[in-house]
Amino acid sequence: MRRALVPIGIRARPAALYRIPVTLMLLGLFMMALQAGQPLLGLTMLMTAAITTLGFAWRGAGRSGSAVLSLRDEGDARLVDGRYREARALYERSLALAERELPPAAPELLVNYYSLAAVNSMLHDHARAGRYLEELLRGLDDRVPAPWAGHVAWLMRRVAHHCSRQGDHARAQQLCRRALDLVGDAPGADDNTVRSLLDDLAWVEHHAGHYAEAEVLFREGLSVHEQFRDMVLEQAQRPRRRPGQGRSPYREPGPATASTSGGLDRAVAYSLLGLGWTIYERGRYDEARVCFERARMIAMRLAVAPLEPVGDGLWIEVLRGQAAVAVTLGEYEQAQALYGEADQRSVDADEAVQRAALLVDMGWLARCQRRYDDAEALGRAALEALGRAREGAAAVASALHESLAELRRRQGKIREGQRHVREAQELAGRCLGSDHPRMAGILSVAARLHAARSETVEAERTARLSLTVLEASLGADHPRMSDAHLALGEALLARGRLGAAERSLGLALELRQRAVGAEHPELVEILEAQVAVLRASCREDEAQAVLERAVQLSERLLSGPDGTSGSTSGSADGMLAHHEHPA
Repeated sequence: MRRALVPIGIRARPAALYRIPVTLMLLGLFMMALQAGQPLLGLTMLMTAAITTLGFAWRGAGRSGSAVLSLRDEGDARLVDGRYREARALYERSLALAERELPPAAPELLVNYYSLAAVNSMLHDHARAGRYLEELLRGLDDRVPAPWAGHVAWLMRRVAHHCSRQGDHARAQQLCRRALDLVGDAPGADDNTVRSLLDDLAWVEHHAGHYAEAEVLFREGLSVHEQFRDMVLEQAQRPRRRPGQGRSPYREPGPATASTSGGLDRAVAYSLLGLGWTIYERGRYDEARVCFERARMIAMRLAVAPLEPVGDGLWIEVLRGQAAVAVTLGEYEQAQALYGEADQRSVDADEAVQRAALLVDMGWLARCQRRYDDAEALGRAALEALGRAREGAAAVASALHESLAELRRRQGKIREGQRHVREAQELAGRCLGSDHPRMAGILSVAARLHAARSETVEAERTARLSLTVLEASLGADHPRMSDAHLALGEALLARGRLGAAERSLGLALELRQRAVGAEHPELVEILEAQVAVLRASCREDEAQAVLERAVQLSERLLSGPDGTSGSTSGSADGMLAHHEHPA
């Protein structure tokens, strides 16, 4: 038994099951000795048996307890050194001993459950971490003691983050809300406080596509931070009654045995990033730009040197947000500069998913500028980066395949585009869900590819499904509805329903102009579709006016910064010639 440090097939029965009948038997012998007139002999036998039993029990408990604690201590030492796999092996051996010798709710078992959940989470084996977390909560009967609350809440946050990345948003929301219940009224800006948990829950809602709920939670978390910061500043200005230790009130060693105050730190910057991306997804681009600017200001204040941004990961996310707004509003030169700076900072970064997401965004800009060769090269680089990612890559991979599908459509490679669409749909269905707003964008691209292959019935069905998903999640006036209306207009044009196609394209143009202005280069594709509808309706004068506007927008896009023609795969003259000679 002393050498059995791993689980064995046959479980030994607990010692208590043997001690009870033995004690009763000795008590019977003592009573018989009394009746036989020899009480001293019976008392001696009883005391000897009792002392022997207690001695064996004490030695057994000491052996098992010392082995369990020794293995745990060794595992803790490995954990501190960052040797997580060795720590996990030691914790598992300690748990095996504890399960064999101790009852299900023994503290030694519960501590091992927590340690195994934590170390598996650090090893990115979040499925096993979730199972050990469930064992811990079951052993505690869902009544977590106050000293354990911060630690269990920290573990719930890690498992919830994994569940959200895997598309199990309901489970992630449940874990975040349970962690909020554990934390109670603890405010603060980081660690396991109300503000940080609200931030986690807001990110879960954002990834689930519930942008209205996410915006409310992000704003609530930031307001908690502001209130608590004011309280801390007020306390800091009071005269001290005893010598202080000089430690910062903004940080305490985690995973949060005490509430913290935060301040203008990384946690608040990431909250502003989340709020900015949420508002961006809701189509309010100027407000999103303000949030990204505030996050940039905080990142600069956190810099060690006056002009050196802190943390490449945070700075890359700030630059990505600012560049996304610039691309959406047609400010391509500004977006190119922002993406260039982010690209330089991400070359040496270890985060493969972040690197892939940046390359997808840069490919999006190259496609909008009609630099199709550059967009294709960036897509290949993004695929290589995703191959190095350990987890959380499904959503980025879905966006990459959607971007490549649209690139193939513009290049006229329809079959390849449809292959990328199928990949994007499969990945998005697994990590986002069929009713996610991102799925609607994939459906819009799929509809346009079907229309390009003259699969008109399937094109119309897919475009209407995209409209339904977008209207249910974002509303009928959202700027992204223009993509679905454009896809539906092209499908209806291919089916010869010119009146319905004209109405749908008119809605697409109105929604896009309202969001990005009347001079945006991406209006060209809608105008070209309108030209085709007007010519099919024998309204040549109207078609010529729309075509001239499309040519002007294309010339603005194709002109370089110095007014000369840029290097692209098409030209305004070529587009004009194509429409003048449609055959």
